[in-house]
Amino acid sequence: MCILDLDTCPDSSEAQVTVADDVECIITVGGDGTVVRVAQNVTNRKVPIVGLNCGHLGYLCDMTVDNVEHCLDQLLNDNYKIDERMMLEGDLATSTDNHFKALNDIVVASDAAGLYVLNITVKVNGIQLYSHNCDGLIVSTPTGSTAYNLSANGPIVSPHADCIILTPINPHTLNSRSIILASSDEVEVTIGARHEEDEPIANIIYDGTLRQKLKKDQVLKIYRSSSTSHMVMLENVNFLERIRARMQEI
Repeated sequence: MCILDLDTCPDSSEAQVTVADDVECIITVGGDGTVVRVAQNVTNRKVPIVGLNCGHLGYLCDMTVDNVEHCLDQLLNDNYKIDERMMLEGDLATSTDNHFKALNDIVVASDAAGLYVLNITVKVNGIQLYSHNCDGLIVSTPTGSTAYNLSANGPIVSPHADCIILTPINPHTLNSRSIILASSDEVEVTIGARHEEDEPIANIIYDGTLRQKLKKDQVLKIYRSSSTSHMVMLENVNFLERIRARMQEI
């Protein structure tokens, strides 16, 4: 068994955490953000992860301070299930470090959200879907539907669904909605100048961490990653029951 805290995870997803061959489970101590950071950094090993929630909501954490002893007993007795979660991958072809992975979401956002509006064009499988003036775009996995996507009024999706969720951030239009795509779809994101003299630059954020910059005429491709994350399921709690319980805590 291996215990990882947030501080042990490197800032760069290129630097994978070294996990010994005999490790059968990773326990994270923190909140959902800790689970996500660890998941990003152990994609080279299919080691299941279980979170001890010391944060706020803890959608991804089965263990709490109150049930930790019971959960540890279940782990030691191999009384658990493994839940495989899809991840996304972003590819900015003009960048040296062009591939990064995300368990929750990949976000394209302005440096100064609300102060500088982006013109974002989205294509799906090479076909233009829309072009919006907005603060940004969230491309989310089902696991990430309860993260930033939820805050931006996107739909809550079962983590066992097989899809990609597109949710614009503060779009300057009356007819913008979240769109749910097949997990096999490829999303292309570009930004354009709203004024002739503009040279727009957007941040590309993977699971809350800024990794790249997107400039005019560059294309960010987002698609389902071949890597997956493995979550330990200790409690026999339905997803909807967990959502209801967590929402009541807010």
